[in-house]
Amino acid sequence: MKLKEIKCKLQEVKGFENPNINLEQYITPPDIAASIIYTAHVRYDDIQNKNILDMCCGTGMLTYGISFFNPFHITCADVCMNALRGCRDNILNLNIENVSMLRMDFTRLPFSYKKFDVVFMNPPFGTKQAHADTRALESALYLSDTVYSLHKSSTRSFILKRFPSAEVIACIKYDLPSTYSFHKKKNVAIEVDLIRIKV
Repeated sequence: MKLKEIKCKLQEVKGFENPNINLEQYITPPDIAASIIYTAHVRYDDIQNKNILDMCCGTGMLTYGISFFNPFHITCADVCMNALRGCRDNILNLNIENVSMLRMDFTRLPFSYKKFDVVFMNPPFGTKQAHADTRALESALYLSDTVYSLHKSSTRSFILKRFPSAEVIACIKYDLPSTYSFHKKKNVAIEVDLIRIKV
C-alpha cells in the first residue's frame, strides 16, 4: 500500500467526541499517522507479524494504519474510557481484526517485562502534566525493545540525553486543530520529532 493510500484510508477514523484537555487529547492527523506507519513498515520492517501495543491509543488512528500491514496482534491501551469507546467503534466500523483493548494507565503497567515486539504511541506532550511524555517513554521501553513516539521538537535535546538509544527519524509539522472551546485559532502548527528507540 502506498503512502497516499494510507493517508486516504485514515481519513475514515473518527476522532474524540468529548476530548479531555487534562489528558491532552488530540487526534493524530492522518498524514502524520500514515508517515509513522509507512516508515516503520517500509524502512524498519517493524509491523508485519509483530505483537504491537498502541499505547495512548485514543480513538485508534495508529491502530487502523498498523492493521494494513498484517501485524500478529494489536493491543489498544488508553487510560480514558471515552477514548476506548471511540476506539472500539472505529474497530467495529472499519472491520479491524486481531485487536484487543485495555484500559491502562501507563504509570501502572499490567503487562510483563518486554511483552510486546513494538510500541507505537502519540503520548501527551507534557504541557498539562510535566514530563508525562518521558514517563510514557519509560513505560514503553519496559514493555518493548522497539518504540515509535512523537515528541515536541523543543524537547529533543532532553529526550536524546535521557534516552541514549533514541533516534530522530523524522521532523514533522504537526497542525493541532481547534479542539477545545478556548482555542481561538483554527489550528496551530508545532514542530514534532518522530523518535525511534531500539535497545
